[in-house]
Amino acid sequence: MTFGTHLTDVRGCQGVVLTAIAARDGIPVESWGGRHGEIDEIVAEYSTFLREVSSANRELQLGELEQVVVAAERRVAIMTAITPEYFLLTVLTRDGNTGRARFASRVAAFRLRADFM
Repeated sequence: MTFGTHLTDVRGCQGVVLTAIAARDGIPVESWGGRHGEIDEIVAEYSTFLREVSSANRELQLGELEQVVVAAERRVAIMTAITPEYFLLTVLTRDGNTGRARFASRVAAFRLRADFM
């Protein structure tokens, strides 16, 4: 089974415009959708953000980061941990189904985990 197969349900959620599996160092492993160069830029920025949030979680002893949702004026970004080194990024329009995309992202990350261990 390919990585893309695991993301079919995520991509099928209303409003999803791009998905990416990426390393925490900002390198996309696989991606779908988005404009040319957009995924690289988003992954790079959010990987830095995830490192900071993960560091804060460690300092506060909150446990491993599982999922972060950033709701902005035009888009919603969902970052879901696959392993401590890899994450799934899902970006959808503001009028998309965020709840369904969050759930589908968690299920996909769980299924992908074995491929990254």
